Amino acid sequence: MSVRVTGIGTCVPSGVLEQGATASTAARLAGRPEKEAVVRKLFERSGVSERRSVLADAQGSLPFFEQGHVPTTGERMSAYTREAPALTHGACAQALADAGVHAGDVTHLVVVSCTGFESPGVDLAAIESLGLRPTVRRTIVGMMGCHGAINGLAAARAFAAESADHVVLMVCVELCTLHFCASVEHGAMVANARFGDGAAACVGAQGERGRELASCSSVVVPGTASDMGWVGGDNGFEMTLASGVPSKLAERTPAWIDGWLAEHGLTREGVAGWAVHPGGPRVLDEVGEALALPDGALDVSREVLRTRGNMSSGTVLFILERMRAAEGPVAVLAFGPGLCAEGALLR
Repeated sequence: MSVRVTGIGTCVPSGVLEQGATASTAARLAGRPEKEAVVRKLFERSGVSERRSVLADAQGSLPFFEQGHVPTTGERMSAYTREAPALTHGACAQALADAGVHAGDVTHLVVVSCTGFESPGVDLAAIESLGLRPTVRRTIVGMMGCHGAINGLAAARAFAAESADHVVLMVCVELCTLHFCASVEHGAMVANARFGDGAAACVGAQGERGRELASCSSVVVPGTASDMGWVGGDNGFEMTLASGVPSKLAERTPAWIDGWLAEHGLTREGVAGWAVHPGGPRVLDEVGEALALPDGALDVSREVLRTRGNMSSGTVLFILERMRAAEGPVAVLAFGPGLCAEGALLR
């Protein structure tokens, strides 16, 4: 029996960030109000018109960063502990309902996150709030970045393949705006301009319903470890993002994709839908061009970036949710620190 994705659910906070107000906050937080015009231009080129944050107020501002000091990592992690469980519950409840699965039938829970730490964590909170069985097997996929959902899918696929009785609930929860950065360095400003908060979940099991999760694949781009990453600093996570990342990913992606698809008797032309993680407009432009994708192939990815921002790991599930009607194979691609590219094939 094949392992299939039988349900998908998403959840975002109610608070909406207004890009203009957020650009002003970024410049002030960095102590560089004279750079506001430059910061605004970068925000305008981000490909994002609206995103959600657990920290946003009714005016679209971030009062968490307007208290006269830069929040410590401890303060940010306290916000994660407070806000992540509700988003996790919302996405999981939708995914279970979409799959027609009772919470008590879930045998495995996979939680993906790279924006917060707590123990006990959102996995235990989800068991209680959703009514999962106390014997559910828990797995945490941490710090994988924007391709974390595919790592989570690979784990879910392996668990579901073990037994026809296994039902796997996988959830990605990311509160990226907790790590709003007090810097006007390029990588920090790109992150400040693009990242949003959200959670997305899916259910995997053997059977006939839903799309088959046929394969997962990955590739590491040699010599690029310093191009993208983050470390825990005293004032949140400090991100590194080199400007050449899109070009390096585009250079390596086609050969990897072609080899992977060939293992399943496919070519790029045989893929009906492309759910590509929108790390930013240049990533979509350069990867799309390198793969010679047809016009409009990445429209859903661009729309999710425009209306939700980059929500790190869960973003590709938001894209998949909007691509349900695609007839034929769907390739899911995402990129993250390493540099690494991850892919999942749904048929």
